[in-house]
Amino acid sequence: MHVIGKDCDKCGFCILECPVEAIVDAGPVNRVVPGKCVECGACVPVCPLQVIVEEHGAAGEAAAPAAPSR
Repeated sequence: MHVIGKDCDKCGFCILECPVEAIVDAGPVNRVVPGKCVECGACVPVCPLQVIVEEHGAAGEAAAPAAPSR
């Protein structure tokens, strides 16, 4: 599942881009709703701050965003 980092500025681009409405405005940062997210990744490239990452591992730690390719 994708997660939105604490540095989210709530611009709303991810909410508009998500085809299944799995991202909601929730408190200080936007949030991905686990049961709705279909892992399409449409939200990732539209985030200007690059704070949307894939969650990995049983503890739910987030992976670091990939470095831009050259």
